[in-house]
Amino acid sequence: MPETTSSAASPECSANANGHPLEFIPFFRRFRRSFARDILYTAIWNTLFAILFFALGALFDTHAPLSRILGNTFIFAQCIGFAIHFGFFAGDRLLGARLARASKSLRTLYFAAIPVVCVFPGYLFALRLLGWDQSSAWGISPRDLLSLLLLALVITGLMLAIFIPRERAARAEAAIANEQARVAGAEKEATTARMKLLEAQVEPHFLYNTLAHVVSLIDHEPSNAKGMIERLIVLLRASASSAAGRGTLGAQVALLRAYLDIVELRMGARLTWRIDMPASLADIEVSPMLLQPIVENAVKHGLEPSVAGVEITIAARREGSILVLSVADTGRGFRATMPRATPGIGLANLRARLAAAYGDAASLMVEDVLPHGSRVTIAVPLASEPGPDKHGQRAFAAVS
Repeated sequence: MPETTSSAASPECSANANGHPLEFIPFFRRFRRSFARDILYTAIWNTLFAILFFALGALFDTHAPLSRILGNTFIFAQCIGFAIHFGFFAGDRLLGARLARASKSLRTLYFAAIPVVCVFPGYLFALRLLGWDQSSAWGISPRDLLSLLLLALVITGLMLAIFIPRERAARAEAAIANEQARVAGAEKEATTARMKLLEAQVEPHFLYNTLAHVVSLIDHEPSNAKGMIERLIVLLRASASSAAGRGTLGAQVALLRAYLDIVELRMGARLTWRIDMPASLADIEVSPMLLQPIVENAVKHGLEPSVAGVEITIAARREGSILVLSVADTGRGFRATMPRATPGIGLANLRARLAAAYGDAASLMVEDVLPHGSRVTIAVPLASEPGPDKHGQRAFAAVS
C-alpha cells in the first residue's frame, strides 16, 4: 500500500530542483517550495495511494471490514511514503551538487535505488504500528518479501516516469535560457553599436558647418573666429566627457550651452535662449544625446527660416519616476518646416535611440504651439537603468 515522494534531483543546479511528484498536477505548482509544503504534499500523495489500494482491497477482499482495510492501507501508505520521502531528503543532502553533475544513468540509478531501499523500513514500521506478528525473524515472510520487491519495482517505475521527463524538460529550459542570454548579450552589443552610430550621424553635421563659418570669419572678423573656436573647444570637451560615460543630464546641458553659444555667435541678435533645469536634476543619468538633436532641429527648422528673432527654451522637470524634457522655439512651427512625409534625420535617429534604450517606457511628442513655434517633449523613466523591453516593442507618440 505504499506510495512515493521525493525531493528529487535536478540535472542543472540542485538535487531539489525537480520538486515534488505531486507537482505534476498544475494546481500544486502554484505554491512556493518549502520543507513544510513538501511534508504536506507527501501526506496528500500518500493518501491518494491509500485510497487507490483501499479500492483494490475492498474489491478483492470482500470479507474484511471496510474500515479495517481503509485503516491498514492508510498506515502502510503513510509509513512507506514518508520513508521514501526522507530517503530522498537524506540523499539530496548527502550527494548535493555531485548528483546534479552525475550522468543520466547514475541519476536513474539514484531514483530507482531510493524507493527499493526505503520501502522495507517503511513496511516494517507500519507492521509495528499495527502490531502484526510475522513468521520470520525479520518480521517479513517470503510472500511479503516478494510482494515488497514487486511493489518497489512499481514505485521505481513511477519515479522514473515522473522525473525523467521532468529532467528532460529542465535541460531544455536551461538550454533555452542560455540561448536567450546569448541572444540578449548580442542584442545589447548591437544596440550599443547602433546608438554610437546614430550619435555619430548628428555630430559631424554641426562640426562641418561651424568650421566653415570659422573659415569665413578669419580674414574679416578674426576676433569672432577666435571666440567661435574657443567655444567649439568647450563643446568638444563636453562631448568627449559625455562619450566617456558621463551620461548625466547636467553633462548634456553643458553640451547644449556650448552649442548654443556657437549658434549665437553665428546668428547674433536673431537668437535668444534659456535653459530651465533645477539643480537637483543635474546628476540624473540619462541616455546620451537626448536633447542635442532636438535643439539642432529648433535651430534648423525654427531659427534659420525665420527673419525675425527666435527664442529657444529648454526645460527639464521630474514627474514622479518620469523625467520630462522639452525644447520649444518660437519659429515657424513644425508643420511649415518639416512635413510629416519627410522627417529630419535628427528626430529619426532620436526615435531609434530612444527605442533601443528605453523601449515602451519612453515617449516622444512633436507639436506646433500657438501663435507660432513648435515643441518637442521627451519622457523617459528614472527608476532603472535604460534597456530594451523584453518583447522588443516600441511605442512613441508623434503629434504634429
